[in-house]
Amino acid sequence: MDIQNNILREFKSGDSLTKLLLINGAAFLLLWIIEIIANISSTGIYNFTLHNIAAPSALMALLKKPWTIVTYMFFDTSFINLMCNMLLLFWFGRILVDITNERKLTAMYVLGGISGVLLPVLVGSTTHASGLLLSPIASILAVIAATATYAPNYRVFLLLFGEVSIKILAIIIVAIELLPMIHLASQSSPQLLALSLCKLGGVAFGVCWALCYKKGTDIAHWFEKLLTQLTNSNKTKNTFTYTRKNKRNEEYVTYEEVTKTNQEEIDRILKKIAESGYNSLTKEEKETLFKNNK
Repeated sequence: MDIQNNILREFKSGDSLTKLLLINGAAFLLLWIIEIIANISSTGIYNFTLHNIAAPSALMALLKKPWTIVTYMFFDTSFINLMCNMLLLFWFGRILVDITNERKLTAMYVLGGISGVLLPVLVGSTTHASGLLLSPIASILAVIAATATYAPNYRVFLLLFGEVSIKILAIIIVAIELLPMIHLASQSSPQLLALSLCKLGGVAFGVCWALCYKKGTDIAHWFEKLLTQLTNSNKTKNTFTYTRKNKRNEEYVTYEEVTKTNQEEIDRILKKIAESGYNSLTKEEKETLFKNNK
């Protein structure tokens, strides 16, 4: 229970990067549990789950399962792949948050993942070759490409190598991920083609966003605006309206005004503590400080 509570607390209080890492970890754990249940019960629940969370690269199949355009980017079927992908997301995601903000990271991850589906769907619709996509790699490559394109001279320290610019790291990582495309000309594999195009779509979106952002155009602004609206709508549910009546009319005091008034009172109390010490506070001031600190 303590572990579960700690994870929930980290998820609620953590930044966007922490949330993405926890979601990916929880998704892998859930899929692993389903696989164990399927092996014990000898049922097809695991394959059924895979076909309902993996995004098909065929347009008509994708239209029948539109939710998979989101679910596919959070699941990994291999523990080794999960660890490698999460390390890459942690390293480059932290840099992207440092040089921009948290919402940019979320936008790159989600929109990069969506772009990773669109390219194989487009090619699959013309070549009639399709496969199933189930990996966060397109989203992660979008984050890597966006970070390296936006701040190519940003340097990191690597053991045994010293300081290295992230553009060199990004080029090496992207090249390794896209190497399977070299074999596509000699071997016909719809699944390999779909996965490679998925990765390419993520890289393309990351590069495109960074180049546009450098010129003053944020192509992901609409998504960040949507996130802001969703966040504000959740806050609105917890907003209270205080009513104060007098003889002539009713005056409504907003939650923001009350918060501002409370903050001014706290600042006054803290200033008094700095000047005269905690023992100089009255009983009411101590209670006010305790309630707000709680």
